[in-house]
Amino acid sequence: MNKIQSQIELFPSFIGNLPTKPYCTDDLSTGLKIRPRDTALAFKYIQPNSPFYQYYFVLDLDYESALSEILYSLDGVPMPNFVAENPQNGRLHAFFELKTPIYTTDASRQKPIMLANAVYLRLRELFNADVGYSGLISKNPMHEQWRTYSIRKSPYSLNELSSKLDIDWNEAKKVPKQDEAVGLGRNCYIFHTARHWAYVEIRKYRGKAYNVWLQGVIDHCLKLNEGMTESMEYNEIKGIAKSISRYCWKKDAYCYQEFIDRQSRKGRLGGIKSNSSNGGYARSQKYDEKRILALNLKKKGASSTEISMQVGVTTRTLRNWFKQHES
Repeated sequence: MNKIQSQIELFPSFIGNLPTKPYCTDDLSTGLKIRPRDTALAFKYIQPNSPFYQYYFVLDLDYESALSEILYSLDGVPMPNFVAENPQNGRLHAFFELKTPIYTTDASRQKPIMLANAVYLRLRELFNADVGYSGLISKNPMHEQWRTYSIRKSPYSLNELSSKLDIDWNEAKKVPKQDEAVGLGRNCYIFHTARHWAYVEIRKYRGKAYNVWLQGVIDHCLKLNEGMTESMEYNEIKGIAKSISRYCWKKDAYCYQEFIDRQSRKGRLGGIKSNSSNGGYARSQKYDEKRILALNLKKKGASSTEISMQVGVTTRTLRNWFKQHES
C-alpha cells in the first residue's frame, strides 16, 4: 500500500474537499502550477481550499517540535484535526476541518465570512502561527515527504469553534488593517471599507437605475482589491459588492422617504398651529402638492424658469426644495 492509499484511511474527506484543479508544486521557489486533483496529489505542496469555498483553517507553525508544543502546552484549546510535519525539524501545517465550508462566491453571505476570519485570527494567535502565511498552499498530508498525524476525527462546525474560542459578534465585526488582511480577512477588509464609503456615495445615485449603482460599488471594491498583497477573485469581489449595494439601495430609499414624510408632517403641523383658524391647513396641503409637482417636473427635464411659471413659486424657493430633496 503506498502513502496516498494509507492516508486516505486517515483523512477520508481531504481528497473530496480539495479543489478540482488545485495549485501544486514540489518546490515553492519555482512557482505553482494548476493540475487536475489526482495529479496534484503526487506533489509535496497543494492548494487545500477552493477559491469558492473553504473547508480548512490552515496554520503554519514555523517553529521546531511544534506538535509537542501544541499537545502539551495548550490546555482547553481546540486541537487541529490533523497535521503535516517536516520530519527534519518538526515544523508543520495544522489543519482544522469544517463540517460545512465557508463560501466565498458572489452569492455568499458576509456574516459567516466575518465570523470565520475571527476564528482564524484567534487560532493563529493561540498557536503562535506565522502571521505572514496566506494559506494558499500547504504541505500535502498525502505526500511521503511529510509525517502526518490524525488528532481529531470529527470536523468542527463554525459555531463550535467560535464558542470554544469565546468569540462574540463584536469581535467578528472588527475591521482588519489592509496589510494584515490575508485569507478571509481580505473579504472583511474590503466589505467594511467599501460599506462605509457606500453609505454616503449612494446619495449621488438617487434617481438612477440599480444596476448603475451596483456597478459603481463593484468598481470601488475592485480598486480596493488592487491594493491587496494577494488579490481576490472577481466573483468574491462581486459578492461583496452585491451585499453592500442591495443593503444601501433599500436603506437609502427608506431613509429618504422618511425624510420626505417628516418634512410633510412638519409643514402640516406648522400650518395647523399658525393658521388653523383661517384655512392655513388647506394652504399647507396645497404647498406640499406644489413641491411634489415641482420635483416631478424637474425629473422630466424642465428648467427652473419653466417650473417656476407652472407651479407659481419663485426660482429661489425651487432651489431650496431641490437642495432639501438632494440632502
